[in-house]
Amino acid sequence: MSDLIELYEERAKQPMEAALSLPFAVYRDEAIAALEAQKIFHQQWVFVCAVDLLKEVGSYYAFTLAGESIAVVHGKDGHIRAMSNNCSHRGTPLLETGFGRIERNIVCPYHAWTYADDGALKGAPFDNGCVNKHLHALPKYALTEWMGLLFINLSDAPEDFAANFNRVNPYLANYPLDQFKHAYVGVSERWNSNWKLAVENGIESYHLFMVHRETLEVNTPSKKAYYVAGGADWSITGGEIVTQRGALAKLFSGSLPECANHYLLIYLPPGFIGILTYESFDWIAITPDGAEHCFVQSGGLTAHKISTEDVVKDSFTNAFLSEDKEICERVQAGMGSTHHSGGKLLEVERIVVDFHQYLAKCLFNHSAAAIHETDAAQLFRGELAE
Repeated sequence: MSDLIELYEERAKQPMEAALSLPFAVYRDEAIAALEAQKIFHQQWVFVCAVDLLKEVGSYYAFTLAGESIAVVHGKDGHIRAMSNNCSHRGTPLLETGFGRIERNIVCPYHAWTYADDGALKGAPFDNGCVNKHLHALPKYALTEWMGLLFINLSDAPEDFAANFNRVNPYLANYPLDQFKHAYVGVSERWNSNWKLAVENGIESYHLFMVHRETLEVNTPSKKAYYVAGGADWSITGGEIVTQRGALAKLFSGSLPECANHYLLIYLPPGFIGILTYESFDWIAITPDGAEHCFVQSGGLTAHKISTEDVVKDSFTNAFLSEDKEICERVQAGMGSTHHSGGKLLEVERIVVDFHQYLAKCLFNHSAAAIHETDAAQLFRGELAE
């Protein structure tokens, strides 16, 4: 195990010039998965959902984050809180997984211990005064909002979210994010793939011409993709939109900036991958489920409401997500090989190197390198001063 940890650290910290794939075993090893759960998903800011999905009092979203059952609840006092979804009595999950609504209180389905929507214990049957209600309140977690999105941190002393992720904002200022007020929920699946494989696949454009040749490659081809800016803490890539729709947008764009004809891929580690265009802000969110499985949730923000029926019928999105799932599960099957050590990463995979350096920072305390910015960034940053 110590040899694998040392090799993992050595590979993850490498700069672009010397970067290699991570050792295959780190995508299968249970001890590595436990280390990542502890030092990443229990310590870092992780995407939850869009604020719009919890705008009604009593609405909640319950989910599992690296083994921890979490509930994010819009309380009667108007505040949205993140708390444990495990009963303080015997650990029973309280609210059903997914989105739902609390009518009055949160009641444990096992022994009917009852909690207010702020996590306070209100009572326990046959208590006779022996239960300290203060000590049995549900633990709370840090929660913050960015661009209409909620992020959670399970740490007792979370890092400053704004100090890091607000550095992304200048690259997004030319996009109409203020118009994207309506959220939708897309695919929610469990993949037979390590979470790191799903992230690596989701952030790089190198594979589009091969895996998505009849879907994404038609609209956003690999050869039109480029690196914008980033490092270990966040990364942004972009690409030109080349469909007929994109051509019409150029013809009728009028005063819109040139970046209206491009998309931005925004990676906020560990598992948020957003695609920003002038039409929407869509994403996939990836979290681990042990060493060889992960949860993948898609969604987005748009200027107009999208019905659940329309989301289900979105054949284009469903097609490329199916392609991603198939290739990630195929790659996972190859991680059992002991006769390969992982090959050289190319410049087109720079964002994967950023991700590996994020892993090195979180797991092995390596200092993050300076932000790398290319000339392509001027397409977005340069127009901010005009």
